[in-house]
Amino acid sequence: MPSPTTSSSSTCAATTSNSLLCKHSPSATLDLLILILVLFSGTFLISSYFSYIVHSLSLLLSQSSPHFLPSVPYILGFLLLFISMVLLLEFCCGRRSRKCHNPNCKGLKKAMEFDLQLQTDDCVRSGVADDIDRLPWKGGSESNPDYECLRAELRRMAPANGRAVLLFRARCGCAIAKLEGWGPKRGRKHKK
Repeated sequence: MPSPTTSSSSTCAATTSNSLLCKHSPSATLDLLILILVLFSGTFLISSYFSYIVHSLSLLLSQSSPHFLPSVPYILGFLLLFISMVLLLEFCCGRRSRKCHNPNCKGLKKAMEFDLQLQTDDCVRSGVADDIDRLPWKGGSESNPDYECLRAELRRMAPANGRAVLLFRARCGCAIAKLEGWGPKRGRKHKK
């Protein structure tokens, strides 16, 4: 008869080994099953679609096999339609469609919507932030009370004699508006 300490330690070891093997969520098996079903159904649909196209083309070509010349317009029409659809997809959904009017636009797919920049006094005076200064204020003007809470938080984050700028970005990544909060003004220390 095994002692109680031996059985409890073996139970603990079995529980530990089971927990190491099963470190996934309970719905992972269901997710895997759904993935397999989707892959099989997608494969069935694609294969049946291509078999339909091949069967249709074989019927068209078999009717005109003695005279190969009448099937050439069908093939050329199909190729022209296919090429035009690829070009239309590239134009409508490609990289160029995501670009805005900015010539320096990178045309990103899903850029971050916000960007926070902390700028020191030297950075503001050097002219590096000229692009940010030209941006319109979020809410129409600097004195819009709807954004006063955000500006108060920006003032707390801003470095001394500098500013914190919250940039609002479009989906392509270009800045479209700003909110800024200036930090506390401190006098410069002069070395003697």
